[in-house]
Amino acid sequence: MIHPGTAQAEGDSAILMADPERTVIAAGVWTSEDGSKVTYESQYFEAYQAVTAADMLRWVPGGAELLPRNGGNNNKKDKRGFGSGGDQILINGKRLSGKSNDIGSAMQRIQANLVSRVELIRGTSPGLDVRSEGTLINVVLSEEISGGAGSWQLHSGFYGNDTELDGLISYSNSAGRLNYLVSAELGPYNRGNDVDRYEEYFTPDSGVLTERREINEPELKEALVLNSSVGWSFANGDMLNLNGRIADRDEFKNETTQVFVVGVADTNTLENTSTEQALEWELGGDLEQEIGRGVLKTRLIYALEDEQEGERIAQTSTDPGNVPAQSLVETDSVRTETIIRSSYSWTLRNGQNVELGAEGARNTLETDVALFAVGNDGTLTPVTLFNADSDVNEDRFEFFSTHFWQFSDTMALESALNVEHSKISQEGQDVDTSRAFTYVKPRFDLRWDIDDSNQLRGSAERTISQLNFSDFVANFNSDDVQVAAGNPDLEPEKSWRYQLAYERRLTNDTGVLEAQLFYRDIEDHIDNIPVTDSTSAAGNIGDAMVMGLTLKGSFRLATIGLEGAVLDANFTVRDSEATDPFTGDKRKMSYRNKTQYGINFRHDLPSLRFNYNIEVDWNGKRYANDINYRESSQSVNPRTSVNMQYRLTDRIVLWFDTRLVFDGHGRRFRERYDGNVADGILLRREVRDQYYRREHIVGLRGQF
Repeated sequence: MIHPGTAQAEGDSAILMADPERTVIAAGVWTSEDGSKVTYESQYFEAYQAVTAADMLRWVPGGAELLPRNGGNNNKKDKRGFGSGGDQILINGKRLSGKSNDIGSAMQRIQANLVSRVELIRGTSPGLDVRSEGTLINVVLSEEISGGAGSWQLHSGFYGNDTELDGLISYSNSAGRLNYLVSAELGPYNRGNDVDRYEEYFTPDSGVLTERREINEPELKEALVLNSSVGWSFANGDMLNLNGRIADRDEFKNETTQVFVVGVADTNTLENTSTEQALEWELGGDLEQEIGRGVLKTRLIYALEDEQEGERIAQTSTDPGNVPAQSLVETDSVRTETIIRSSYSWTLRNGQNVELGAEGARNTLETDVALFAVGNDGTLTPVTLFNADSDVNEDRFEFFSTHFWQFSDTMALESALNVEHSKISQEGQDVDTSRAFTYVKPRFDLRWDIDDSNQLRGSAERTISQLNFSDFVANFNSDDVQVAAGNPDLEPEKSWRYQLAYERRLTNDTGVLEAQLFYRDIEDHIDNIPVTDSTSAAGNIGDAMVMGLTLKGSFRLATIGLEGAVLDANFTVRDSEATDPFTGDKRKMSYRNKTQYGINFRHDLPSLRFNYNIEVDWNGKRYANDINYRESSQSVNPRTSVNMQYRLTDRIVLWFDTRLVFDGHGRRFRERYDGNVADGILLRREVRDQYYRREHIVGLRGQF
């Protein structure tokens, strides 16, 4: 975390901020000479009575979309190392240290009066601590404000049948060259949900109903998260940041299923329970030094997750599970990740910037899966599983270079070349393998500023996916009551990603429009493959492709009489193709929605000290495929949430949040086969309707 009161606000981000040539487009808003950056001064936000930096970003066209919804860190844990990617929100030109830190929560902790300005950067630019994915925001904190600053939140949520009281508190301060932050959170913010499912089974030919199931699955989570960070500014301008995080998580599910078989008077009731306990901790730091004509940046992180999970299962003869009718599955796993990344960047003549560096990483997984048959008297009988006890390790080294060239007043090109070498090894009772891989990964980003309002961006990049080590070992799928053996021969996906985007900023900063075409050419695509005649595991199925179009827009509605209102909308349509490993036929890729849309409407009423926000999301049809089924699913009702805030004082806000206004109804159609789908023996057709119960959260948020 980066705090006010440090020289860093004018240090590393000076490349982004120094821009004497500017064009004023609205009160407190101006654009750089080349049109690649729009700056919003702090006075611009005064009319909207912003309390936090998150409130401010919602008034920057496109800013609301970059904020992770309801917290979250955009799945940074799943990303391959540090790399050049990451959150598209920077603080003083730098991304947050660590992979578990949450930029959304950080924006909520920063008070609005600590923000000097907000910079919106369009396309590629030199000096960024993260690669832009189109639009990037840099929040610049003020150095003029001294003294400590804190924030707190208390909230109570109703999740189905349970009410919980949670909260968080954070405090930051500086003393000379030292700055620090400490925070504690009890939660998480979204404790859990309550899901109702209704399933019907039909005969394959005549469509006669044979079985009906009513399922209720309440889920409740609990977590205690402690964060701390310390920064030191050296006299020569160098910067050192250290951060730590520890989280203690618990999760509990209790699934009750009532089975109604047509023609049978008795009802069968099944009880499935799942408990999960995990301890996570992370240590990291970054050092920035000015050496010669450039800057040396070094980042280091070590993260560990120790998790224990137990699932008690009960099933009937019509369930597709490959475990005993009454069984217990216990999984113990320990994951670690160690990364060190160092790079040196300097400015050449004629608008050119160069970065050279290296990254080393080690990822490990130690896992032990145990399956037991549960007798009528409660005795446990062990069941042998293949590949149930295994250690997976990956050592990776990467050398990278980046060249930025502003070769005209309106055009800039960023090109990069990464060379990666990795070794994956796995040891266990049933598996002992070791493999090595070498990849060359070029990247090109081109930006053309047609004028201050119009920009065209294009990119081409070679990428390598981060493998999920859980796919290497035996693992349990609770939805299908299946234990998969894992695949020790799994390889990363390789792909070329192509993207072309056009952006138009409306006059007087009233909004922004963007259209983005994308195409991804994939090798060694990962999906389920056959292991035996009746079981499957994650594996590489060959070539695949996905392409589509995304349309985005952010509009201020004052021009139509709604002063203080902003509307953000996005729509994506995509197509995909892969070769089915079971039948050899061409089909859609699994878990890729054909269409998606999202709408966010925010209305501030400063005279009433009140604002409200409405979010709507809808997912179109997607497909999933396995050795014994084919399925399609989609949203029936859009997922709709409403948030309202009222400012009791200048520093205290009362808010109310209702999620899943329309129950988040989704529907799934599945064709279940007897054995391998390639044999074509259709067993039955299944229809599932799933509803998420409404969640209500009320709370107070303040600053001190």
